[in-house]
Amino acid sequence: MQSIAAVIVAAQFIVTLEPKTVQSFDSYFGGVDSAMRARAAAQGSLAGTPPGVTPHLAGKDTAGNGMLHDWSAITFIPGAKKQAAISVIEDVPNHPKIYPEVIDGRIKSRQANGMTASHRIRKKKVLEVTIDSTYQIDILPTPPNRYASRSVATELVEVEDAGTAKERRLPPGRDHGFLWRLNTFWIVEETPKGLWLECRSVSLTRDTPTGLGWAIRPIVRDLPRESLLGLLEATKRAIEAR
Repeated sequence: MQSIAAVIVAAQFIVTLEPKTVQSFDSYFGGVDSAMRARAAAQGSLAGTPPGVTPHLAGKDTAGNGMLHDWSAITFIPGAKKQAAISVIEDVPNHPKIYPEVIDGRIKSRQANGMTASHRIRKKKVLEVTIDSTYQIDILPTPPNRYASRSVATELVEVEDAGTAKERRLPPGRDHGFLWRLNTFWIVEETPKGLWLECRSVSLTRDTPTGLGWAIRPIVRDLPRESLLGLLEATKRAIEAR
């Protein structure tokens, strides 16, 4: 249960996403997008990359009132096959059974090389935040032993009192700013010994209001890394189970 103090903080600190914050994020993500598309298509192998987490940007202030977060993580699954990974990553309706943060998952439409999908996600750390998210997922060109996808959140809506009669969707960009942008890349590479699995997540949150770091900082600074690790570990477990 949320503390009274945490509820008061959540109620008071509605913030408006500034256009220059969006421009700053879009400019940064353009470089990441080009680099990850090239990495997905490259002939070189992921094999031998040390498993672990890499902070490309960990809570860097943007122009305006946001913070950029850019983390990647890689792991190895002995004996696993590429198709097992695809069956987990693309199985959106079953994501609530795979990922603890996902409450609901749906495929809205399918395209030749991708899909439009949605999640309802719940993140909890000091405050509990529920977000309805819609993604455009594109399958990227790769060598035959690889699979890569690019997921861009086209809508992120914070939901107050989720699951109750008082449920209310806050206007995108006029909310608590716990998640304003979320773009994710997967690269999967099958080798004779098993599967290399890499995930990179680039997100945008609000900055930390002066005097309330105790409530806001654990979400906007720490949660992006923790969410990426949770995503990778849950995906690994599901692949191993299949």
